[in-house]
Amino acid sequence: MTTPQNHNHGVGRSRLVEEIEKVMRERLGWNEIVMSNVMWRFIGVNVDELIAYGINPHEWIEILSHISINDPYMLGAVHGDVYVKPTSCCYEVSAHTTSTTGVMYFERLMRTIKTPSVIFATWRKKPNVIYVRFFVKIGKSEWPWYGKGYEAISSFNTSELLRYLAGLVDTDGIVTSEKRSYGYRFEIDITSANIEFLKHLRNIIFERLGISGHVHVDESSKNANELRFRTWQAVQLYEELRQYLAHPMKRLRAETYVKYYNKEVSEAEYQRFYEQFKYHHGFGDPKRYRAAILLTQAAPQTHTHGESNLTKSLLPTVILVATPALPILPTII
Repeated sequence: MTTPQNHNHGVGRSRLVEEIEKVMRERLGWNEIVMSNVMWRFIGVNVDELIAYGINPHEWIEILSHISINDPYMLGAVHGDVYVKPTSCCYEVSAHTTSTTGVMYFERLMRTIKTPSVIFATWRKKPNVIYVRFFVKIGKSEWPWYGKGYEAISSFNTSELLRYLAGLVDTDGIVTSEKRSYGYRFEIDITSANIEFLKHLRNIIFERLGISGHVHVDESSKNANELRFRTWQAVQLYEELRQYLAHPMKRLRAETYVKYYNKEVSEAEYQRFYEQFKYHHGFGDPKRYRAAILLTQAAPQTHTHGESNLTKSLLPTVILVATPALPILPTII
């Protein structure tokens, strides 16, 4: 029997994934916490210091473990950076990233649907940048969110609304702080080309949560329109989203800022966290453009495909078996 996940090679492929993970857990000591530690160490974040301040840098794993395909979080993700494409037989759900923390987040998120296939690829304009694309194929009766527009959120209760917002912010939102003359300003932004969507979202959030946001229209780039929440409004919004927000870096930025906002850490202490989480321009920042490298080091990902360019779909399939601290082993089929 052929399924979208075994590519004519029988059900043994998905079973192989499970067996490899089992061996890694039992013999190599791999688990999700090890994976998370590898990620933070890779980008230079001091995990021990975070724990000492009462911040759990691995909580994102626990949050994602409670998300299912029927969770409104998924609709938020689809309205963000998760793409759904209908085919003749099914739906293909996919997401791609070049970000180091983003690749771990999307790998775990896609697993909440089904064990994903993975493609390493490059863009023509940036041939030196490898991005990672995860995708799963599921039956049309299995996917409850196709065709659901932003109007659907009007029927959500408060818990469903918060789950939706968390999925939206995790996949396509901005959670950051900026150094100002008076200290640091915290900000949560939601970007969209659809201004009406942002206005509708602003109104729903104010009506349900009592939190005010501002829609900023960027005349120079329609894709840069933002629904902005700043300082105490952003803190209020994060407090509501706290139990659902799962993106590792976005969550950690918010957690440390709340400590600073509540005067649980000094400005000098927060400055150390701020520098660790700050993105720098160029290829020298390990938080940028290292998705493929980190995936092979931290995740027990198999069922991986390689292609040199998005337009080249006829290249040989490469199955990569990656284990922590071990080299990847390619097999061309």
